[in-house]
Amino acid sequence: MNFIKAVTAGVIVWTCMVITFIILEHIPIIKYSLNAQTAIACVLVVFYARIGASYYYKKGNRAFGGLSLGIIMSATAVLLDVLLFVPLVEIPKGNTYQDFFSNPLLYLLAILNLLSVYFYWKQKIKIQ
Repeated sequence: MNFIKAVTAGVIVWTCMVITFIILEHIPIIKYSLNAQTAIACVLVVFYARIGASYYYKKGNRAFGGLSLGIIMSATAVLLDVLLFVPLVEIPKGNTYQDFFSNPLLYLLAILNLLSVYFYWKQKIKIQ
């Protein structure tokens, strides 16, 4: 049950990020600026990760520490990218798996997610 809840938290973060990128691709000012989209996504992933962590840790769930939960959430997001996002969004746009996974933005977002969850755990859970 704890693992399923951790994966669900990862799905929450992934869904929020997908919605964010879809919205950003339709805003005329930043539609063609990957740098602007990256900056916005980096800020928002911190909030999304905290939402996912708070979902997991509510009701006193403490089976996974912050680092473990961050890894599970990031791995869930990458798996969903492999299974859903790349084939349904990126490939129709003319990109490939290699294009998607060679972009440093993916790894930056995964690391920010992991660190945000860890610091949420350290600040809100570990202290108690």
